[in-house]
Amino acid sequence: MCGFAGIFKDTPIIQQDISDLRKMSDAISHRGPDDSKEIIDTCCAMAFRRLSIIDLEKGVQPFTDKENRFTGIFNGEIYNYLDLRSELVNKGITFDTRSEIETILALYKLDGAGFITRLRGMFAIVIYDRQENTLFFGRDPFGIKPFYYRESGDRIVFSSEFKTFVHDSSMSDGYKVDKTALQHYLTFQYVPEPNTITPDIKVLPAGHYALLSKGEKLKPVRYADYRLKPNSAMSFDEKEKNLRRALENSVRAHMLSDVPVGSFLSSGIDSAVITSIASKLCPGIKAFTISFGVKDYSEMEDACEIADHLDIEHIKRIATFEDFINAYDKVMYHLDSPVADPSVVAIYLICEQAAKHVKVVLSGEGSDELFAGYRVYGTSQSAQKIFALPKPVKSVINAAARILPDFVKGKQLLLRGTTPVEDRFVGNAFIFDESKKQKIYKCYNPDVHFTQITHPIYDKVQNLSMLSKMQYCDINTWLKGDILVKGDRMSMAHSLEARVPFLDREVFEAASVLCDSDKLSHGTTKYIFRHAFRDIVNEQTFMRAKKGYPVPVRVWLKDELYQWAKDIILSPYADEFIDKNMALKLLEDHRTGKADNYRTVWTILTFISWYRLYVDKQFLHM
Repeated sequence: MCGFAGIFKDTPIIQQDISDLRKMSDAISHRGPDDSKEIIDTCCAMAFRRLSIIDLEKGVQPFTDKENRFTGIFNGEIYNYLDLRSELVNKGITFDTRSEIETILALYKLDGAGFITRLRGMFAIVIYDRQENTLFFGRDPFGIKPFYYRESGDRIVFSSEFKTFVHDSSMSDGYKVDKTALQHYLTFQYVPEPNTITPDIKVLPAGHYALLSKGEKLKPVRYADYRLKPNSAMSFDEKEKNLRRALENSVRAHMLSDVPVGSFLSSGIDSAVITSIASKLCPGIKAFTISFGVKDYSEMEDACEIADHLDIEHIKRIATFEDFINAYDKVMYHLDSPVADPSVVAIYLICEQAAKHVKVVLSGEGSDELFAGYRVYGTSQSAQKIFALPKPVKSVINAAARILPDFVKGKQLLLRGTTPVEDRFVGNAFIFDESKKQKIYKCYNPDVHFTQITHPIYDKVQNLSMLSKMQYCDINTWLKGDILVKGDRMSMAHSLEARVPFLDREVFEAASVLCDSDKLSHGTTKYIFRHAFRDIVNEQTFMRAKKGYPVPVRVWLKDELYQWAKDIILSPYADEFIDKNMALKLLEDHRTGKADNYRTVWTILTFISWYRLYVDKQFLHM
């Protein structure tokens, strides 16, 4: 829902600031096509683009309280705002609207910055206090909604999207590439927050707030850190009942809307469960599925089976290779920073389809991180057994495994089992290791290592099992940097609000107490989740493995996309960073079947394409 931009200065707002603000607002009009409004104060200027979901007539932002002290803007949804509002009414506070922002301002007035811990939802919030001349920033615990900022001289510029900063006149040199951030991108396939690909643009970290006064630098404060706390004393049945109750309550809360709500539907159990619960709450709900019609890369048949079982309206999009190519540049533009995940194109296209029918759509993101759904999690049990061996034995096994050819079955398991998880697992994707980065990245710095990102995360959960450590790492890297970025940007590109019922504090509380055996059992991942909802999905869905918006890039890069990819690599962009000859070799080896390089090739293509659009500013002509 919505988007915002703003400027806060030590000195008075001038006409140039207002001009910058209006251009920034125009750049994110897709986030809020229903309404736009700005407010210009002495040292603060804010603009808002509204996608009307709740209180369609009166919920206009920026919103100022009755005393004209606080002005607020926020992007997102607060699912417990009616409960909070009732509590405030009982304290004698009166309201003029049904909007969430009026409730937020009333809470802030009463409780100060600490109010943010009471919010249940997805949000990025800004509150300006005229009396104290301060600015409050806040972002939800999971990082569902984006918040970018840039400090420059006497002012801070902030926005819902990275692309707006091209209109910040104080950034006269345009977008630059942070060499360290790019080196991390080549490992993670995205730039881990709070950094971005550009050195002076930052992300307000998930679960943080900041209170900014004139003349001060922004110093984020962490208010939420969701950690796993397995409880072996609780029975499986009790955990299962709590989990089911929490998710059903979450879906009910996420259905709060004054406009139609739909649901994404893939072949897996995550979206099937969300859609099933939602369809009982809202009979007639529409479900949306996409396929590219390539064998082994389609979820359509399974999704149709689920839709028939649930007896719901099922809207299908069969996308073509041409659809993929035509959408590519738009996808790269809307992503903001490079995210090298081929599924972004599929998500963009299905959001385009869904936006023709609804304004809000439910999605299944977060389930895999909470309940251990990724295939790589399944290796943790066997790897942990190997890791429990005496250190001398592990050293011998590790040395032997390293000299084995890559095609030997079990080599990777031996390497995983003899290497601390903190030194090898960076999240659900690991693109270039250090040796391969040295070959492809011309600015490689040996003093920069991916563990500088992951070790501080692992340091907080040293007492947990290998599986729980991996989940915590994914929640703090992959989920924020890949999953939620592509979900927000691709949906908002079509003025569509995507909601994620799994990423709810009550659902997390139910998931946090699960033990390894609750999640990995009976030969499958996220077992307790499957078992808890086995009665509302058919048997095939109950046990089906995850696919996750499969896009046949691996196949296309050998044929249909080969020349297209080669042309991108040979284009006159990013030559100072990427060894183009090495990139061409990766592509050629993939085409001939010598190696499966589609992920590494896609990572290079994404960065070069981003560079062309943003550093060369070609997106200004789109």
